[in-house]
Amino acid sequence: TSVVRIKLWQSALMMIRDHPIVGVGLDNFLYQYRNRYLLPEAWMESSLSHPHNIVLDYATRLGLIGLAVGVWLQVVFWQAALPLRKLSDPMSRALAIGLMGSMVNLLAHGMADASLFVVDLAYVFFTTLALIQAIKENQDV
Repeated sequence: TSVVRIKLWQSALMMIRDHPIVGVGLDNFLYQYRNRYLLPEAWMESSLSHPHNIVLDYATRLGLIGLAVGVWLQVVFWQAALPLRKLSDPMSRALAIGLMGSMVNLLAHGMADASLFVVDLAYVFFTTLALIQAIKENQDV
């Protein structure tokens, strides 16, 4: 599977090269990959709907602009979240640390599989962002 994964990532890089600004669009990876970017060495995995890498997923679907927004969302999240680990209220601190763990899990999972562009994962991602902001606004940090 490592050969297929490397070929998949090479195909994703070619897709980004051809569609650098706005990508191929949401849920269009499969059609572009199968019809234009599938390398012969990866023929056995012709029905993949995403590149199995969070960075390549953002860039293929949304282009480099979308990737920049994804990085920005992470920066904003961590800037808001990291100070919350020092909260005096143990329940708020525990929730904040749990949300940080959730984000780490999302990023780690995204390095090998889907990360954000699946309904249930998107729901968890945006709920995590919202909860961190709510804790930040309700606490004296």
